[in-house]
Amino acid sequence: MLDSHAQQLRLRSGAFFSSFDRFTIPPLLVPIHQAFDVPLGTAALVASFYFVAYGVSQPFWGALADRFGRVPVIRASIVAGGICCVIAALAPTFLILLLARTFGGICCAALVPTVVTYVGDTVPVQKRQHALTLTIASSSAGAAIGTLSAGVCVQLLNWRLAFAVSAVLAIIVSIYVANLPEPHRIRSEHSFLRQAATAVRRPWVLVVLGIALVEGVIILGSLTFISASLQDQGVSAAIAGSAAAGFGIANVCCVPVVIRAIKRFASPWLITAGGVLAAAGLLAAAVDPLVITALAAAMALGAGFGFFHPVMQLWATQVYPEARAVTVASFAGALFIGGAIASAGAAPLADAREFGTIFIAAAACAIALATGGAWLRARYLRSVHPLTPLAGEEVAAPL
Repeated sequence: MLDSHAQQLRLRSGAFFSSFDRFTIPPLLVPIHQAFDVPLGTAALVASFYFVAYGVSQPFWGALADRFGRVPVIRASIVAGGICCVIAALAPTFLILLLARTFGGICCAALVPTVVTYVGDTVPVQKRQHALTLTIASSSAGAAIGTLSAGVCVQLLNWRLAFAVSAVLAIIVSIYVANLPEPHRIRSEHSFLRQAATAVRRPWVLVVLGIALVEGVIILGSLTFISASLQDQGVSAAIAGSAAAGFGIANVCCVPVVIRAIKRFASPWLITAGGVLAAAGLLAAAVDPLVITALAAAMALGAGFGFFHPVMQLWATQVYPEARAVTVASFAGALFIGGAIASAGAAPLADAREFGTIFIAAAACAIALATGGAWLRARYLRSVHPLTPLAGEEVAAPL
């Protein structure tokens, strides 16, 4: 059991660092585009490559976490991620920066899914969604502070300093997690490939991965361009970064509301509420791209994410507990592959300054998540416990 408050804080610090590093990028796209004299769409590849590397390496880290333990993987990824941040800060060419961020994505990819897996190993399913909500809040706080600090670095000093700050944070967090204990876990008798092959034959695992892909398109794809859409209109990097940081701020602030909602409403309704909130914010940004609407969009995305993402993480820990690390890692991988697809696919629109079109497409995906995702979650719960009312936190078994 994850009883120690200090242990929980250590665990969440890893998620904080991962999001901090990842969300330094949005305010830096325009400065990178200017510093290396590359098109804005090309500069966006720094985000796309990070997301692809982050996504496709998830199963690899899940296998290592199952084989060598959760804590060694967390520690190694923090140290390696910090080294990549140093290289990015010193990168003399765009290619080296791109490679440094790509390898940084691979290294930091281990953190959030391994932390979620750790929670799945140590917290009973009845309390797990609450624990995951707090973990997501830590991650979102990292996103908000990372975006804000990057914007301030660009405005007051230099965009390279943002990566240096991330490297310093990696040192601090690596020391902080040094005493994190290894949890007891269910050990599979099968190899990683056997577990993965079994997982993809489970229909509900594929459903969870598919929804995660859509979630990545909505959240990561949109946030990548919120700051860029403002900077393109001449808004300073600090203000643009502050607007994008509304995502993390809103997510953290809505944690008490989400915790109460978990106890009162069925999880399909939480998915619906989150999707509708995200869609409303994105449509506002698409109609009138101002600082206030960009801030509203980021905050709506953060609040929506706070409602539906804990449900999705809970679901990922439920569907295949015998290979929880592989399943959760694949879930996180699908999320970031969705973000990479959105960032790369929207790059031509960003070059053409068609940011409104990007936000409208993301809003359509959010509506699809609010309806289809909620319906599928309800079907899953009925298939596992057909006689259990869909209210509050459900205890679900694997299929």
